[in-house]
Order: sequence, then C-alpha cells, then structure tokens
Amino acid sequence: MIFNVASLLTAREGAARQASVEDGEVYADRHRFSKINGPVELLRTDRTILVSATITARTDDTCSRCLQPATLDIETEFEEEFEPVNRDLMSDRPAPVESDFDPALVIDSRNMLDMTDALAQALSLAMPLAPICSIDCAGICTTCFANRNDSTCNCDDQPTDPRWRALAELGAQTTNSNS
Repeated sequence: MIFNVASLLTAREGAARQASVEDGEVYADRHRFSKINGPVELLRTDRTILVSATITARTDDTCSRCLQPATLDIETEFEEEFEPVNRDLMSDRPAPVESDFDPALVIDSRNMLDMTDALAQALSLAMPLAPICSIDCAGICTTCFANRNDSTCNCDDQPTDPRWRALAELGAQTTNSNS
C-alpha cells in the first residue's frame, strides 16, 4: 500500500489521482487483516496529499457469544492527510518549521506515500467491540457452558441469581401479553 506521489506533489493544487488496494495485508495489535481491497483517491492540497478510501478487509477473532473462531468482514472509510518531507516541491511558500503530523502520515524523501500503518490503525478501530461468528449464534449456556450452536441442553433458562428475578418476570409478562 505504497504509492509514488512525485508527480502529484509537483502538480497543481486540486489535482487528483485514482489508485486501488488489491489483496493487501497488514498486522495491527493482535489481528492480521487480509484481503484488503478498495479504491483510493489521492488529492493534492496546498501542503499535503489527502488520501480517501473505502476499504474492505477480513480478519479472524473469537465470537463473543460462543467463544468459537469467527471470520469477520470489516469495512471502513479511510481519510488522512499525508505531509511530504520534500515540502519545497509543493509551493513557493515557506514550509512551517514545526509539524504536528503523525510519523505514520509522512511522505518520505523518495516521494513514497506508505498508508500501511495508518490503514492498520483505521481497520483496528473499525473492529466490532463484540464480534460474533454469525447473526444467529446461540452462544453458550450460562449454566452448563454447552455451545448451543452444536447441541441443546436441558438447563432451566430461568436465572438462578435472585437479583435477576424482576427482569425475568418482566420478560414473562411481555411474552404473555404478545400471545
């Protein structure tokens, strides 16, 4: 996910270039994101290159309901500004002395824009808080810990903790009134 942006840096302000990411792969935290795909637009601003993309990726995690492996398809909107080290290519105006840009958002001295680290961060942020293996995952039984996707158990569905009794009664009232 590295793009040579030398011609874009010397182009006029507002110039754009279309690119794409195809079957990319990045690592972030404890996840390996694979099959990364999506269109990328590179837009020259007065002092940066604005990168906009709609990215899809695939990763593996653990289902929060049944604790089995789950394959997740992730989609994220990516938009970041990358600042060039070679600022003199972009304008006749003096460049600011100090920069508050993230080191992952810098275009190197060879005019190569590497969006790998920034994309890994964006994909990590797009991960669901409670991933599930499928929308109809039944989870595990809280009494016998059987995986309800594989087998049924004969455990009583009533909560054993008396603090949950009021909630169980409310659920029973709702069920009876809908019948």
